[in-house]
Parts: sequence; structure tokens; C-alpha cells
Amino acid sequence: MKGICGEQLNNFMLLGDCENSEHGAGLPHDGSEMESGAGMGGSLAFAARRIRNRQVHSMAVRSGSAYDTLERPYRHDKSRGRWAKSADFYFASCTFAFSSLIFSELSTFGILQGGWLLFIIAYLVGMFLYSLPIFLIQAFLGQFSSSGSISTFRVAPIFKGIGYAILILNLGTLTYYSIGSVVPLIYTVNSLHKVIPWMSCNNTWNTKECSLHENYDVDDYRVDPHSTVEFFRAAIASTEESSGSMSISWSMLIGVLATWLIVLGLLLKPVAFIGKALRCSCVLMFGFFVAVFLYSVIHERVSFDTLQFYWMPQLDSFESVLATSRTALLMAGVALGPGWGSIITLSSYNSFRSDAERLSIWVCLTHITIGLMALLFCNVAHDHFEDHVGMIPLHVDEKHHMQFLYLCFSYLFGRFTTTPNLWAFLFFGMIFLSEICALIIQMMNVLTALFDEFETLRSRRNLVICSLVFCLTASSVYFCTQLGFSQLTQLPNLAFFSHVFFSGVLLLMTTWVYGRVRFQCDLQFMLGKTISSFKIFFIRFATPIFLGLCLFQLSFLFLRDNIHDILIYVSQGLILLTAISYMVYKVSRTNGDWRQRMQQCLAPHDWHPVDADNRRFYEEIMGISEMLVIDANANTT
Repeated sequence: MKGICGEQLNNFMLLGDCENSEHGAGLPHDGSEMESGAGMGGSLAFAARRIRNRQVHSMAVRSGSAYDTLERPYRHDKSRGRWAKSADFYFASCTFAFSSLIFSELSTFGILQGGWLLFIIAYLVGMFLYSLPIFLIQAFLGQFSSSGSISTFRVAPIFKGIGYAILILNLGTLTYYSIGSVVPLIYTVNSLHKVIPWMSCNNTWNTKECSLHENYDVDDYRVDPHSTVEFFRAAIASTEESSGSMSISWSMLIGVLATWLIVLGLLLKPVAFIGKALRCSCVLMFGFFVAVFLYSVIHERVSFDTLQFYWMPQLDSFESVLATSRTALLMAGVALGPGWGSIITLSSYNSFRSDAERLSIWVCLTHITIGLMALLFCNVAHDHFEDHVGMIPLHVDEKHHMQFLYLCFSYLFGRFTTTPNLWAFLFFGMIFLSEICALIIQMMNVLTALFDEFETLRSRRNLVICSLVFCLTASSVYFCTQLGFSQLTQLPNLAFFSHVFFSGVLLLMTTWVYGRVRFQCDLQFMLGKTISSFKIFFIRFATPIFLGLCLFQLSFLFLRDNIHDILIYVSQGLILLTAISYMVYKVSRTNGDWRQRMQQCLAPHDWHPVDADNRRFYEEIMGISEMLVIDANANTT
């Protein structure tokens, strides 16, 4: 392996680039250093020791020991396990690419408002300025520390409250996220019928006005409800006639119970087994998607004219630009998973020398490929539905973000002349696999954070898993009601606002508080290769500016869409209160004046590889500094 920062001296890996840090220059040379240098027998050895002393001083936070912060040493969980293959991290991260959000109305309405050209540009900018940098930083934190989304904040302990806020956010998301996998499960099961239920008016839930029309009058605002719409109302949204706000969908309830049982069964297995399951699921999803996509393009006779019709932007106001860029950003954020910190958790099961940079690039490129194919696919399904059934939302008033996906695609597959059941089964089965994989990963995110941070819970692993699954299953029942299901439209938007905010804090913590030089050197030590300084500067400056613009844009659209103020204040206030309260608690537990207290709280604590060999090598390279807390009783594996 080459030198950490691109320089190798005296057969030792030396941090040459670190010599230029703010603490490196002007280091006093005492007599002991001269004596040691002479004892080494040559000017080259003396120069090597001199440079290394500079590196140790530049990398250390000399203001106070980590023991002054009253932190306990971090003890690695030996039983947490690793992936069976290094590729499991790639496949697990790629399962997000087939989620229902990718095939929702976001891309289609973004094209209608801004055109293909603007939307694709905004999507690619979001991937390269937001998703890829944050993905890489999360992969670094998880892989280097081999810990979850709370313990990894020991790189800058004052921000650990963000880790607890992330835990609260992920638990809140899990209360309703299972619904995203239940809906495609219902469609997948119903596609096995000889006659697809949503293409028939002979079902018990159909009304007298049910229609199978294939044509409608554009100027007529009154269009009889189509059979696909009535199926969605009865089986999913519980909005059929004579229903109330607390009417429950029994098919949804059964689906919730079945989904959580599957999740529970997998979570009780070792991580290596879960990795194999995620890998097989990703391969199946990719095969299903390619087959359905190619058949649909051929069946609908998609040509270049289909792309050209919406190619150029058709902007009518500045709000259209913001709306288009927001939808593109939401699609780009899919690469980071539904819950914040998912990539930290997945990468924490990597081997220490896994090439996280290369894997991050490949994951994002895979997401871009699937996303652009889904963009065309959604456009085809939307146009087909509006050509034959009605305009959305003019003639279809379900007022729910799931209506586009399940109405348009169910009608498209129902109209196929050859094996419509097969194509519907493959497509909705693909989305079900993606959503249940995301649910498993998000549960792993929460459980890994708990077990890594709280040692007492490790001996009660199965009890904690079963209890948490039971509580989340009970909370998911509420979203099987008409009222609960209707509220799913607003919650993901608020969660995404929090994701962008956390990403900004992550950038501040790693590239500014921890420091560019230390971050770059740690990354190179972990990967075993040189990382260009331009990449670090790009992440350090370009990405924060982009995230600031995203927060402004999301705030503007929240006000425009009249999202209830209470939801905003409660959700974001709880997150900020958790983070700030921990900061105050952290500072109050230290000694000295305010400057010394802040330096102690910002200094890394127990930040080193958990593997004994890698840890010794890291200590040799970096020097024994305050970021390395040595405890005789600590776990060194």
C-alpha cells in the first residue's frame, strides 16, 4: 500500500500532506528529538522522525484528553458479524433503486412542469452534488468505525445528539413505512387471479357506476369511475361508499402482519444470511425490471418522438422550476435509503479495506441508470392511462401520492394482450421486494445503532428485536385506516427535509470540525490508496452550498403547499431539541473554561479501527494522540 497522503519515507507510511496543516509548521525542536535522530544513524532517519512528529502534532487535539469528557471507551460488539461477500454492500444499497418513489408521479409531473431536459439535468446534479458525496461520507464513517449511526459520532462527540435524533426519525419513519411494501404485495397477490380484479366490474366492491371505458370526452368533467380506481379505493385506501375515517382495509391489515413477520424472521438471522437475502432480492429485482421495461417499450411502440414531445422545458413560472428541481432531488435522495444513516449501517459490515469510494460510484451509477429507465417507463404508463381512462388529477380524485403508481401501471399491464398477469406480477413483485428490503435495512439501521451504543442490550438481542417489531406492527395498523392512509402524503416530505439537514451536519462534522486533512488521511488509510485533494475540497465547499439551496427550496414549497405548521414545528423541533440538549449536556460534563470545554467536546474519542492489527497500524501512522483512547479492558477486536 502506498503512503497515506502520497509520500513514503524510510519504509514507513508517513502523512506527507499533513505537514502543511495549521499545527505542522514551526514545531520546536528540543534536544531529545536531536538525540533520537542522531541515534537512528543518518539524516534520512532524522528527517523521517521530524516529519512524523509534525504529523502527530497536526493530527492530535492537544487541548485535553478524551478522558476529560467522561466518555466511556467504546467496546466493539464481536457478535455483530460481517457480509458474506464484499459485493453484498453494493447489492443492498442498490435495492433502493427499485422503490415505489422511483415509479411514482414525481418524475412524470416533473417532466410536465419542466421538460425532460431540465429534469434530467436537475436529477444528475442532485446525484453528483448530494447523493454521491453524502453516500461516500456515510460509507467512510460506517466502514472505518464498524459502528452504527450513533456510535460513529464519536468522531466529534458533541454531535452525538444528532445520532439520537436520527434514531427518533428512523423509528418515526418505520411506523408507516411498512405500508409502502403492503400495497404492492396486495397487487402482486391479486395478479395471480385468472381475471385481474382491477380490470373487472364484477367484484363485491364495485359500484353501479363502475366502468371499463377505454375512451372519454376530454371536455367532460364527469367520468364514471374506472375499475382500477374502484379497486384502489376498496382494497387500499378504504374510501368506498359508506366508509368512515377510521374504516380499516382488511387486506392492508393482513399485509401488514405478513410483512412484519417476514422482517422479524430475517432480523433474527445473522448478518451474513441477511446479506445473501438482499443480494438475491436485488438480482431478482433487476431481472424483473429489465423484462417488464423491454416488453412495455415494445408493446407501446415507444419511439424517439415519445422523448422529443416533452424534451424541452415548458416553464410557466419560477415555482415550476422549484417544483421540478425538488422532484429530481427527491429521486436523487433515494440512493441514500428511506431512513437517514442506512449507508452508515450497511458499510459498517464491510471489511476494513473494502474500496468504499469505488462502491459508492458504482451504486450511484446504478441508481442513475435505473432512474432514467424508470423516467421513460413512468411517462409511458402516465400517457397510456390519460389516453384511455382520464386525466390525473382532473378525473381521478384519490388525492394520494400512491395513486399514480398503482392506477397507471395496473391499467397498463391489464391492457397487455399477452400474459398481463405475468407482467403485473413481475412489476409489483419487484416493488414489494424493494420496499421490504428497505424496511429490513432501516430496521438494521435502528437495531445496529442500539446494540453498538448500549452494551447491555446485546445480551437481550432477540428480546429487543421482537419487542420493537411488535410495537411497530401495532403502530402500522393505524395507517391501514382511511385517515391514516391519507396522511402518508405529507410525512415523507417532512422526513426528506430532515435528511437534508442531517446531511449538512454530517458535512460540517467530517470536513470542517474533524478537519479536511484528518478526514482525507483517514479515508486514504482505510482505502489503501491516494484520494485527490480536489475531491475533498469539492465535497467541503460545493455540497454544503447545494444543500443550503435545497433547504431553502423545500421551505418555500412547504409554505406553498400549505403543509400544516404543527407538523413542521413538532417534527423539526423535536430533532433540534434532541441535538441541542445533548450538546448542552456534553459541554456541562467537561472541565475548564468554555474554550477548553468546546475543544474537549469536539475532539475525537476512541476514533480508530476496531480490528487489532489495523488499530496498531493506525496508531503507528497517526501517533498516540487524544483521538486514541487506550483502555486495558476495552475490546480490541
